[in-house]
Amino acid sequence: MNLLSRFKKDYFNYLVSIILPALIGGASVPIFKHFLGAEGYGTFAIYLNAGFLCTAITTGWISQSIFRFYPAVDNKFRFARISLFLSAKTQFFLFVPIIIFFWINEHSILLGITVCAAIFLNSMQMIYVALAQSSFLSKKNISSEFIRSAAYIIVSVSFLFLFPKNYLLILFSALGISYLLSAIYLRKQTLPILKESREKIDREITPKKIASKFFSYGAPLSLWLIFAFLIPYIDKIWMKYNLGGEYQGNYQAIFDLLSKGLTLIISPITISLLPLLTHAFTNKEHAQIRSLMKRIILLEIGGFVIAAILYWWFGYYLIFKLLHIPITFTYKYMGLIVLVGTFIWQIGIVIQQKYVLKMMTRFLLIMVMVTVIFQSLFYWFFSSSSNPLIYSLGFLFASTLYLILVTFPFIKNKFLYRKVIGVNGFDSSENNSKQNP
Repeated sequence: MNLLSRFKKDYFNYLVSIILPALIGGASVPIFKHFLGAEGYGTFAIYLNAGFLCTAITTGWISQSIFRFYPAVDNKFRFARISLFLSAKTQFFLFVPIIIFFWINEHSILLGITVCAAIFLNSMQMIYVALAQSSFLSKKNISSEFIRSAAYIIVSVSFLFLFPKNYLLILFSALGISYLLSAIYLRKQTLPILKESREKIDREITPKKIASKFFSYGAPLSLWLIFAFLIPYIDKIWMKYNLGGEYQGNYQAIFDLLSKGLTLIISPITISLLPLLTHAFTNKEHAQIRSLMKRIILLEIGGFVIAAILYWWFGYYLIFKLLHIPITFTYKYMGLIVLVGTFIWQIGIVIQQKYVLKMMTRFLLIMVMVTVIFQSLFYWFFSSSSNPLIYSLGFLFASTLYLILVTFPFIKNKFLYRKVIGVNGFDSSENNSKQNP
């Protein structure tokens, strides 16, 4: 099966695996907003995104390294066990600060422990997702995501009816349960494939060597995930501080439903792309990689035009009615700006894959750091403004800046090329990195 055919097959599977739970998750936005109110929903969203940020810190570098090194590994069973061990070990560095934070801010040690448990289970599930995707088990991802999202909504809504005042404890408990069930399912599906290579001898597969190689390649990507996560996050912080919880909660709801709704269609592209590109790059199929990436970018541009027309025609009305948000031109333009920024960001994610393949992870880290710095300066410069559009425009500004930086890099330095010797002799040295996939 050629690269394009494989991509189409995996894209469809991942699209289904995202659409089904996204429909459930999309329905949860107005439900949670009704239970919690605009300010309560905004508070939960901030804590939830902070939890995801913690997961990116502790596990992002490991999951990204799994994608990159998995094709070259002989003993995949031992490789998976070491990856899980590294993820579990790194979790505990943040647990004490998290518990202290919730003890001080929410006066609840139990809530802090619950958030830590949710972060830990999210990290374990993330490792199994990376292993399943690298094994091309895209169909299994459908069931996994459905289990996760359905369990989260069922547990959350059931207990919110009984204990609405303890909504943070309930929602994070439901989150941990959902990730636990998903991880158990994925473990069952990946284990037979991993065991096939259990007896193979691979001297490179040791905890010390894997940790070193993962850290060399994945640490910049883990930091990249943190800064990338801040781009659609810090605008909510600035908005709540300057305009209050009501504006921030409405903007958060618009962003969650609109941006995540678009992402459910676009994200399968990225999900299916990286394992395919890694295998193709290992086999030196550079022409197929270039052709596939060009097609994907054109597809995303076409999707943006259709989505913008539908939103401006009638989509905004349906969204605002569903979320009980005033139908004003300010909120209407806010949603359109979020839509544009989301598509621009996703195109940048596709383009950056060429740097991921060439191990230029430090370059990507520098580019996203520059983006976040300029985005923060943007909000600081307009901090005295009472116009709510400033915060969605900041997200659009950051997305556009990052796309420009990865498309037309202004830094060319050998410092950006890191020599990373892959497992089982896979070598991605400076010479390898200079190849143009």
